[in-house]
Amino acid sequence: MADQTNLSRRTFIRRFERETGMPPMRWVVNHRVLSARRLLETSDWAVERIAAATGFGTAANFRTVFRREVGKTPTEYRHAYRTDRPAASPASGG
Repeated sequence: MADQTNLSRRTFIRRFERETGMPPMRWVVNHRVLSARRLLETSDWAVERIAAATGFGTAANFRTVFRREVGKTPTEYRHAYRTDRPAASPASGG
């Protein structure tokens, strides 16, 4: 991201933190977790599919980061916060 803004890495991080209140990777993780939470609440996608769709890569990595950030496993979170009816999958078009 620093290269795309024609800033040094340090300058980019400093400016990003000033604007958002957090380092770039913390911001990315927060937004990935938010996207994953929404999918867990509204879809019946498998954890593996949510991990891939939200940028976590592997299901194992997703589970580790999600639990650290939210305090629950993805499955625990889904059971606690799932809506009554899963929404249509945004990526599959159906």
